[in-house]
Amino acid sequence: MTPPVFFDKIANYYDPLTHVYMLGTYEAVRRRVLNFHRAESPEVLDICCGTGYISNSVRADRVVGIDLSMPMLRVNQRKQGRNGRSAHLTNGDIRALPFHDAHFDEVYFTLAAHEFPDLRHVLSEVRRVMKPGAQLVVYDLYEPRHPLLKLFLHTFFYYVVEQRCMWVYTPDGWQKLLAGIGFRMESLETPYGISAMVSAVKIPFNRINAEREERRELNT
Repeated sequence: MTPPVFFDKIANYYDPLTHVYMLGTYEAVRRRVLNFHRAESPEVLDICCGTGYISNSVRADRVVGIDLSMPMLRVNQRKQGRNGRSAHLTNGDIRALPFHDAHFDEVYFTLAAHEFPDLRHVLSEVRRVMKPGAQLVVYDLYEPRHPLLKLFLHTFFYYVVEQRCMWVYTPDGWQKLLAGIGFRMESLETPYGISAMVSAVKIPFNRINAEREERRELNT
């Protein structure tokens, strides 16, 4: 995991740096992510919310943002004052979320999943605070097949952008990871080079097992 002190130091420059690293896709990505928002989702959680890329844009009855870096949250708070939004911000570790079980209708996780070598544990904890049928939306780096994109990811992004803290998955890897902890992947898009947009819903484990049996029967 990228040390929180790294984000503490760059908090005031994080937004312009992210504009550069996203190579002109900053606003387009945010629009695509927000298109997943469901009108019937009143309680929304934005994990690793940082400076408010999603938490200050999604429209819901209640939006909660959590991040480990207080300087990032302070930037987020200042931006709320400019756009009139009022997300509830919490300083905390997403590996031990300070929320009740089955609380949120929707969870967003953007530009941070690759920082966690223990992503399975992180997403299991996220699943705990989601209601049955709640939606998870992830936008993050992924392992591309194209050799040039793979080289770009594992050189420039790995050493310069991510400071050698980067763990990424192939599309099949995302499918297996999510299915193994109680999610059904609804979609996976790779619209911008080395990034993937994943949506999944929380389902009971007994339903996952039933769906696996159905697939086995179809394949025999």
